[in-house]
Amino acid sequence: MKNIRISYSFSPAAALRALTRPALLLLLLLPLLLSACVSTPASRIAENQDYFDSLPLADQARIRSGQIDIGFTPDMVRLALGEPSRVLVRRQADTPAPLEVWLYTATERRYDRQRIELHDFDGVPIRRPTSAMATVLLEREIPGARIEFLNGAVHAWEAPAESLRQ
Repeated sequence: MKNIRISYSFSPAAALRALTRPALLLLLLLPLLLSACVSTPASRIAENQDYFDSLPLADQARIRSGQIDIGFTPDMVRLALGEPSRVLVRRQADTPAPLEVWLYTATERRYDRQRIELHDFDGVPIRRPTSAMATVLLEREIPGARIEFLNGAVHAWEAPAESLRQ
């Protein structure tokens, strides 16, 4: 039997040459594509410049800084805060028109290492104590702003003190 010798070396330049053109193009454009997903008041204003310019200067200043006020329309709130995470409809006895409620939330994600017990395929625990470490994704929803619209205008809003200043 012959002795076989295997050697391996890694070269970043060789790895780049091995990439196909579409894969290389995707790799180069990935940061640009990911940054396009971020929505800021400035980017939303740029997309709706004509509407923004038609607003009073005081409202423009609030929107530019990501703030809202009583009387803002849904379009003004979208410019300031973006699309809501959820939209609810609330009916109450003292107002004939339903209230539209916009909720803004953030999701906190983190990974945690946890010990899990291993089971047989039929769900029965294995006879000897057997466990393994697994990485588990933990998600938590963090409440943000809650905005109520009545007849097409902000009727009330609430938020954590640090997120929306009045």
